[in-house]
Amino acid sequence: MLYQEKHRPQLHFTPKENWINDPNGLVYYEGEYHLFYQYNPHGSDHANMNWGHATSTDLYHWEELGVAIAPDELGTIFSGSAVADKHNTSGLFESDTGGLVAIYTQDGKSQQQSIAYSTDKGRTWTKYEGNPVIPNTKIKDFRDPKVSWHEDSKQWVMVLACGDHMQFYGSPNLIDWTYLSSFGKEYPSHIGVWECPDLLYLPVENRSKKEWVLIVSINADGPNGGSAVYYFTGNFDGKEFHPNEKPEDALKWADAGKDFYAAVTWDNTEDTYWIGWMNNWQYAGVSPVSPWRSAMSLARKLSLYEKDGDLLLRQEVITAEGNEEAISFPGATIASGEKESYAISDTAEIDLQLAKTTGSSEWGVTFTTDQGEAFRLEIDQQSNAYTFYRNQGITDFSEDFPAEVKGSLHKKEVKTLKAIVDKSSIEIFLNDGLFTATNTIYPEGTITQLELFAVNEAVQVENITWSKLHSIW
Repeated sequence: MLYQEKHRPQLHFTPKENWINDPNGLVYYEGEYHLFYQYNPHGSDHANMNWGHATSTDLYHWEELGVAIAPDELGTIFSGSAVADKHNTSGLFESDTGGLVAIYTQDGKSQQQSIAYSTDKGRTWTKYEGNPVIPNTKIKDFRDPKVSWHEDSKQWVMVLACGDHMQFYGSPNLIDWTYLSSFGKEYPSHIGVWECPDLLYLPVENRSKKEWVLIVSINADGPNGGSAVYYFTGNFDGKEFHPNEKPEDALKWADAGKDFYAAVTWDNTEDTYWIGWMNNWQYAGVSPVSPWRSAMSLARKLSLYEKDGDLLLRQEVITAEGNEEAISFPGATIASGEKESYAISDTAEIDLQLAKTTGSSEWGVTFTTDQGEAFRLEIDQQSNAYTFYRNQGITDFSEDFPAEVKGSLHKKEVKTLKAIVDKSSIEIFLNDGLFTATNTIYPEGTITQLELFAVNEAVQVENITWSKLHSIW
């Protein structure tokens, strides 16, 4: 029954069994994308944290390899990152071509940073005998190191989550670390702790420049309750991060859904890709699935979009080429108060291109099951917002799960809509991934139909395509 259970994702990575949460140690090395992750090998709750391990050649199909790094006398293995030390800056490898180095938090009497290294493409790891490389006795939350090479200052840079702010450290060799600076105490939000940071250098579309982006995961205080990811744009000079946003500015959420958290990027790639944990700490421990608990989002390629001086994160979802059976429908005009229905499968990619809407149009799509359950996305241009309704299906496991999940359109007209439908999730990408919303669902039935509806005025659709996506298992 493994991989065939009710609600088991067929397009998203899950372990065969037991608990997972944050993606860790993302690195591309010698033809493989590595996905490490927080893993409990002994049960379906958050405990006994190890690093689990999976690999992929296309960021879509994954092979689970089991436990990679296990607890020791310093504590359990919390979140962190991995890098390709291609020039053996650490001196941990016999060859000048180096290998993989993992940097992770150990949760024991306090939270400290340790490292391990691998000479066999991440299959086995040797822990550094001088661990921890960054000790800690004072700060309660001192974790989730994300490390990357900063070319301008010729050093490894670590960004570390410290409760209500981030700290930056620098190192020539991944072993000896020097404190550089802190950022964030003057910024919202501090209802929950800051976690799982990342520091990115992303291209700006249609511009001959790049900009720095600082990622912050926060639990709680997300835009729709619970955990979520937001970001700052700005400049990093090798020591300090200088944001474009002022403390009074509205937070920029990477994903307005309820179920996208702890997202971090792969090291050693030409383009920038990331993946998130597809869950929310409000109900992660009681989600109605077994023998696994939790999944990863689909991987996404990142860039920045600039308009009127404002920088927004764009996310292009990754699926496998040639993995689909595409069906196209002719364009349609949906009259006010009317709808059009299309038969689809419950593992599908849906693409809509709109010929034209107005600043006051209200329209959307509904995903309907063979038992009459409806999961609706409504776009309201006049209110500058979209709402995903997931009040149906299995919802009674947590009072925080049923929701009307809202997101901002940043005063931009919606021209394209992509939806990735899986057995227990729907990922929405508007305007080619400029606005995203990731939400888990637990329908009693099977999604079989897509309804396109118009509320207050006609909607003209240029093209409708849906593709049946085959299982990754």
